[in-house]
Amino acid sequence: MSDDEIALGDETSLFEEPEDYYKKPEPPSFDTYERKPEFVTDGQPSKINLRLVGKSPLWGHLLWNASKVTANYLDKHASALLTNKTVLELGAGAALPSFIAGIHNASRVVITDYPEVELIQNIEYNVAHVDGIDKDTFTVAGYVWGNDETPLKEYLGQDKASDGFDLVILSDVVFNHSEHAKLLKTCWNTLSRSNKDAKIFVVFTPHRARLVHRDFQFFTDAEAMGFKVEKLFEEKWWPMFVEDDASKDIRSMVYGYFLSF
Repeated sequence: MSDDEIALGDETSLFEEPEDYYKKPEPPSFDTYERKPEFVTDGQPSKINLRLVGKSPLWGHLLWNASKVTANYLDKHASALLTNKTVLELGAGAALPSFIAGIHNASRVVITDYPEVELIQNIEYNVAHVDGIDKDTFTVAGYVWGNDETPLKEYLGQDKASDGFDLVILSDVVFNHSEHAKLLKTCWNTLSRSNKDAKIFVVFTPHRARLVHRDFQFFTDAEAMGFKVEKLFEEKWWPMFVEDDASKDIRSMVYGYFLSF
């Protein structure tokens, strides 16, 4: 046999892929959020079961501490922030805060995330399966921060499309530092001007301890843009990823802020 010939037999094939060449997508997982008993009234679900995407570079496969803290705060302040209010969630992931809004009878809830098919279909699945919400008040849409916000406001109907939302939720999205300017632009253009109590609710955990200053730069930039910034709380939970002990305390924190006009 010459050197440029290839021996093909039962054990070797030129066209066979290695066993680990193609990895099947990870299947979806499920997680359950248990609401605090003091916030649950008659007829409301005490638990919210959510499907999470199998794996996502945008982190939609996890139910974040910040999402749970957001849900707790909204449950506690539902009458002021949610009931009969219009709500927009940006970068929603599994969309837990939006379902708290639905449970408390928000008049319209628009849930958005990056327009990746798996992410959007997963949110639609959750809307279809979460109990205790009026599904007709929900809209799910793909949206890229910084793009034209008109389509988002059009979901409010003709009478409110020229205004904006009473509450915009940003739950654990400020870690994406390169997108801060686009995110703030979207917030500026989607928050209601007619409701003097309209707010952007920002909750986050520092993902990378060495870049925590970049997380907080979001609020400095918001003030420079013209937003009023109000710090609401800081809570210590636990770090979601195992890293060095030196940064554990930083990565355990969850912070909450309001932005308003």
